[in-house]
Amino acid sequence: MPEPRSLTDGLRWSRRAVLLTGGLLVAGCGSPPRPTIESEDYEASGSNGKRLREILDRRATALMKRDEKGYLADLDPSNATLIRREKALFGNLRQFELEEVRFIDERAVERKEKNGDLRFAPLIRITKLTADAGPGDIAPAETFSYRLREKGGSLVVADIAGATRNNREKLGLDGPLANAPWNTDALHVQKVGGKVWLVGDKSVNDLDRYAAVTERELALVERLWGRRLSYPGHVLFFTRDPANFRQWFDLGTGGDFNPDNLGYQIRTLGVKKDGHTFAGEFAASRIVVNLRSHQSHDAPPNLTIRHELAHAVSARLTMTMSLNDFGPPLWAVEGFARWTETIGSPAQAALIRNVVANGVRAGRFRGTVPDSRTFYGRDIDFNYCLGSTVFSLAERLKGRDAAVELYASIIQHPDSLDMPFIELPVFEGISKRVLGMSAGAFRSRWVSFVRNGG
Repeated sequence: MPEPRSLTDGLRWSRRAVLLTGGLLVAGCGSPPRPTIESEDYEASGSNGKRLREILDRRATALMKRDEKGYLADLDPSNATLIRREKALFGNLRQFELEEVRFIDERAVERKEKNGDLRFAPLIRITKLTADAGPGDIAPAETFSYRLREKGGSLVVADIAGATRNNREKLGLDGPLANAPWNTDALHVQKVGGKVWLVGDKSVNDLDRYAAVTERELALVERLWGRRLSYPGHVLFFTRDPANFRQWFDLGTGGDFNPDNLGYQIRTLGVKKDGHTFAGEFAASRIVVNLRSHQSHDAPPNLTIRHELAHAVSARLTMTMSLNDFGPPLWAVEGFARWTETIGSPAQAALIRNVVANGVRAGRFRGTVPDSRTFYGRDIDFNYCLGSTVFSLAERLKGRDAAVELYASIIQHPDSLDMPFIELPVFEGISKRVLGMSAGAFRSRWVSFVRNGG
């Protein structure tokens, strides 16, 4: 399983692949308000802090207004690399619908370097898309270090460094990571319908071929989810470049990373007005689809897109991981997404039943749900499919919406490392409310269901 990470990191759910006989089984408007800089004024009216805020304010306003000249105006003209990088970032973000851009410098510390430059960190940039939603004014953000230099009587931006897992401690960037693809690669963006943005890098020159399938799969998942809490939109990044698949959102830094994975869904926490992370609800969701892996398996990406959208549509309702909680049970998170793959697809349902039956014969089934600590281990594909049987049985007993409600109820609670979630007292109440039976009765039915081939 992915190892627990700090609250400033995005949380990700992966989708895995295994080739089986007969097919591939896969799991895993109105003018915008003028941006403001949220901080207290420095006592000295001519202080460096005030001059920094003026620069940040101009850059935020220019980005919202899609004013490239204004966005680049405060950069050091002698740093061609910085200008090229920031011009590419501007070109990427201008293709999205931006809900809000502003900087927070309340926690920034000014340090003077040996060459006389001034370094400020951490600086938090709110980059909220119309696809995002958090409670109140909570918004997704990224963390940066700015290096300023006196030049011709003015301060110019000599360099900007975004927070990564490798540099954040050294640079004092204790905030959300700046690891979104728009920071590193030239992107092209295509809006699909009213609420989906497809994004490709230079390895994807056929982005439009995935528009119809994404719109279709989202409609299916949204019908399932109904009126439950969700996001107003979704962003899917596509790549065939293995280096980008590893680099984007720091996917390749986790011990669970597999370059052959078909995709990931990243859940992102937001920040409050003071720049501190708000851990009560996810503020955004992003999806990455690995087209290279799909092509190597000669498989279309529709089920990956559906699987990750099932994660994304339900992400806002999912409990966030705290320092004392494991998070929702992985068998439910991945099992539900795997279960959605069976809808309208008897062949996929048969493949999943076959995986479960083979696992039972091999002694992998121990009469309960998979343990989250070992979920992403050697039995990962069996665990995905076994988790899905909980929702298949719920659908058979009480209907499809009951299966969805069962999942929606479970993901609002943390897993236990001491005993299976379906044996916890909280599941008793969920089972009685959703399924109309005791947890013990459901467990008994489920064990028989699994041993009899689902």
